[in-house]
Amino acid sequence: MTDKDDEQELAMIAARAAEIKAGLDAAYSVEELRRPLSTRSVHALIAGVTASTAAKLKALSARIEQLESGGVRYGGTWQRALPYRKGTVVTSGGGMWAALRDTSEGEKPGNAPDAWQLAAKAARPIVRVKTEGQE
Repeated sequence: MTDKDDEQELAMIAARAAEIKAGLDAAYSVEELRRPLSTRSVHALIAGVTASTAAKLKALSARIEQLESGGVRYGGTWQRALPYRKGTVVTSGGGMWAALRDTSEGEKPGNAPDAWQLAAKAARPIVRVKTEGQE
């Protein structure tokens, strides 16, 4: 099932529950509502709550599976012109940084402590030396 299907199912269950509640409120007097519920009414209410809970759990399980299957999203070397999503990992200034929230363009790791957290730092800066024949 897709998220849209889950949303439609939840909306249908919510509408049905509202329908039942409206019917109960309109069809009975205050004195009748004070009487104990019939077994049939209790079963109907339990079935409605169970169906609603099952649909929500199914949607949440699908969402958890989707999140867990993603793993670490490596965004490469940090680029000032790019926004990054929460959880993206980038390299910048010899370190590996994880985005704590969605960032906007220009929020540089190390300069925006509310947006980035240092995950790993190189022991020493990497100096690339050009060798002959390499440009």
